[in-house]
Amino acid sequence: MTTFGKNPHVEARKKLNFKIFQGRLNTTLEKKFKHQRFAERFAMANAAFDGMSVIAQLASLTTAFMMLSYLFVGVHIIARVACSAVLVLAIEAIKREATNDVMKGIFQYKEVEKFPALLALITVSASIYISVEGAKILPDFFISDAVEISAILKSSDAIHSDFAARIADKEAERNQYRENRTWKGRLASKDALVIQQYNEDIKALQMEKDEALKALNEANQSAQIAATTAYQNELERVQVQRQELGKQLVITAVVFEVLFLLSLCFSWWYHAECKKEKDEGETAEVSTQVIEKQEKGTPEVSSVTAEVQPETAEVSGSPRQHKKASFIDYEEVNETQEVTEKTIEVEKVKKEFTRICPTCSTPFVHRSANHKYCTRVCMIEARKERMKEDK
Repeated sequence: MTTFGKNPHVEARKKLNFKIFQGRLNTTLEKKFKHQRFAERFAMANAAFDGMSVIAQLASLTTAFMMLSYLFVGVHIIARVACSAVLVLAIEAIKREATNDVMKGIFQYKEVEKFPALLALITVSASIYISVEGAKILPDFFISDAVEISAILKSSDAIHSDFAARIADKEAERNQYRENRTWKGRLASKDALVIQQYNEDIKALQMEKDEALKALNEANQSAQIAATTAYQNELERVQVQRQELGKQLVITAVVFEVLFLLSLCFSWWYHAECKKEKDEGETAEVSTQVIEKQEKGTPEVSSVTAEVQPETAEVSGSPRQHKKASFIDYEEVNETQEVTEKTIEVEKVKKEFTRICPTCSTPFVHRSANHKYCTRVCMIEARKERMKEDK
């Protein structure tokens, strides 16, 4: 029976998890630290700034359209919308073209012309002013007007009808009592007191009616005052909200204009850096091609040097100082100067290699003191020849 000090499945699972972790970590490191060109690194940022410039210009178009539409209030609604749209589009198009021209002058030519700069300044200032004024108008559309709440007034008809019925009942009882107690057109003293009590009750009801009407009138006045106060408070609240929203929209309009300029600036900087990177890459490619061509053409130049060196040996010598320069001597001096220039060029080319392969006679640059052959093939051939000679 085999016993285990540790669970082998757990150990295998740990190793597998470690391998998975290492693989994911290596993949992440390769992605994070992969070399990318400038154009690739900031491509997403450039696209985001381009979208931001479009959104900022659309916001500027909206606020400017709201402002300009109020300039043509007396015109028909279709003509007003058409005129405002054409004017806004013209201003925004001029602003974009002029700003692009200024940015191009800054990043490409390192110089700004006066007329495009002045035109861009005027159009941007006009756009900011129109956008700010339009932002002040927008709160009237976003926040509705205060609704006037009419006070609920109670009617006095119920009081009149109630007390009229009660008074009528008392008068009817009084009249009935008088008819029943009258004898020969006269009432007894005690009956006269009852009639007088009826009259006092009717007078009390009349006074109670007046008090109820007075209380009802005061309640209606209080309700009307409360409704008026609530309406005034609502008006103040709406006005305060519109002012706060107007300030926020004004700040937003200015921020959008700044974002528009910043987006154009970043876009031109991005393309200028991409162009610089492209030019540097092309120069590097051209330089590598030139170096390859020079390396390929080195044997031919070395043979030329072998031919030119004897001529230079004949010409080299002490200059003629005591003899006057004649026409023939002038030609000889020119020839010597040409030959020496050729030899200088040849000497520069000869410095491109340090050794010549004894097998194929190809010049090369040695890497160490024992580096004798240009390639491994030449070394193997030389070894084979030595083995043949030893046999």
